[in-house]
Amino acid sequence: MSAVFVKPTTGRLISVIAFSLFFLKLPNLMPLAWKWLVVMLIAIFFLAFPTIKGIKGGLIAGFFSLIFAGLGQLYVREYGRGMLFIIVAVFAHMTINYSAKSWVFNNILFIISAVDAFSLGKRGIGIL
Repeated sequence: MSAVFVKPTTGRLISVIAFSLFFLKLPNLMPLAWKWLVVMLIAIFFLAFPTIKGIKGGLIAGFFSLIFAGLGQLYVREYGRGMLFIIVAVFAHMTINYSAKSWVFNNILFIISAVDAFSLGKRGIGIL
């Protein structure tokens, strides 16, 4: 099976640049070398993977959103919705006090993001 590269759209290029710059600006997350490795993985994710439709695409998008809220939406090219989920997840992570309520909120956010991404990937219509 050979690798399939897609022609990157303007939205995907903007997502790669914005998400990479945002990730590099996060303080004390990991060493700089690891941050650049993650940025390279982000670029590969957005520029090399074609969007798959149907149940398989929905499962892939849902899995990406379980890894981090909003990645599945970006996979199915719903850039505004994906960036919204990412901003809410990062804001929640930076402002929570690690209580049980914040843990529940983060889990609910990631589950809603995954279900929404699955719905977008399978049907083309999200739940929100």
